[in-house]
Amino acid sequence: MDIVQEECKIQTIYRLNSIPEIDEERFRMSWEWLRRGDVVSVTGILSRTRTGELSVRATSEITLLSPCLHPIPLTLSSAQTRSHHRTVDLLVHSAARDILRARAFILTYLRSFFSARDFLEVQTPILSDVAGGAAARPFVTHATVFGAGPDSSSTPTPLELRIAPELWLKRLIIAGFDRVFEIGQVFRNEGIDATHNPEFTTCEFYQAFASLDDLASLTEELIFGLVKSAGEKFPAIKSNIQTKGISFDAPFLRLDFISTLEECMGITLPDVVLNSSEESDDAKRYLEQLFASEGIPIPEPVTVARMLDKLGDYYIGPILDNAKKPVFVMNLPEILSPLAKSSKAEGKGYRIARRFELYVAGKELVNAYEEENSPFAQRRKFELQLCDRDVDAEAHVTDEGYLASMEWGLPPTGGWGIGIDRLVMLLTGAERISDVLAFGGIKGVVGQE
Repeated sequence: MDIVQEECKIQTIYRLNSIPEIDEERFRMSWEWLRRGDVVSVTGILSRTRTGELSVRATSEITLLSPCLHPIPLTLSSAQTRSHHRTVDLLVHSAARDILRARAFILTYLRSFFSARDFLEVQTPILSDVAGGAAARPFVTHATVFGAGPDSSSTPTPLELRIAPELWLKRLIIAGFDRVFEIGQVFRNEGIDATHNPEFTTCEFYQAFASLDDLASLTEELIFGLVKSAGEKFPAIKSNIQTKGISFDAPFLRLDFISTLEECMGITLPDVVLNSSEESDDAKRYLEQLFASEGIPIPEPVTVARMLDKLGDYYIGPILDNAKKPVFVMNLPEILSPLAKSSKAEGKGYRIARRFELYVAGKELVNAYEEENSPFAQRRKFELQLCDRDVDAEAHVTDEGYLASMEWGLPPTGGWGIGIDRLVMLLTGAERISDVLAFGGIKGVVGQE
């Protein structure tokens, strides 16, 4: 029989004449009762067969440690069956286990990369009264505080699960830690599909005095080194990257969001659309007419930010899909980046965010920007976002606690975030986010057997 442990297999030879003080009937029963999947213990002598195969020649009766009470299938063909029997899926498919090993390797690489550059790994709160740091709908829960004293209460206190660790990490920059990073889970109460799950993992770092160019250079170094190391460790990753035909050599490609969009559309967008101003009604009307003339469905909810983002997906998306190198999409409109520092576009009448998004094979992988470090400008941007809050539940909220922290002085800072699950999908070739999670997506977790 074969014994398998941690992907290593060794043959076991179980012979009656090699085991003292056991009769033929007991010997026969001891192996007839065994089934594929049983957990057993074998004591014996290492040897090689006539064909040279390394084997263990049992010198005592095999001990059954834990029986497998179900016949183990050779394969699980249905994706739905695999997702709802994740334990069996991992047990049967070594490729599924390899993806989780690759995920662990990627996380270890990220930690080593940042630690080697003097970044401090931290943990920030998951529960708070305001989930800020991104445009997303949070999960809402509550906690009841018991005990003596003026702060005790039996009234449930509303809490939200974090949608990003960003605002907490920037508080640490204010507190005097110049380089911090965090790898952790975030929660967004949004749609579920092949690349989105309400619970997912990100890595974010913040570095004082880092410019956008610094962030881009570090990103190129990190992604190139990770792809190379992961490919050397896992042949399946190397094969997948070669099949995709993507080169991760620096420098990566760069696209200017606005000029590329205008070139693809064959028009020049007016400043009223590209500037984040209170005159958003005019911008909204212009964009609605543009969507109608181009025959593009208007996204819901109808906001300037949503429509500009949709235009980017519609016109720039195909370029990103076909690119054979990673692409930095640069200089997004200010209205799309309320937490980023912004400046007037060179020779233009509109303002742009000091931000880039990294796309690989058409998928957004990294979001990075120079942080807005003026509490007054940040308040103005939060307030502009509130104009959309009535129609867009995912618009940024005003975090008064963060604004108060900013008054103590946030140095010029560069911030960066990457989706771990999408990164693992990219490298391993997994088609569904559930394939890179230990127990699949939320649909599989609910009712998991």
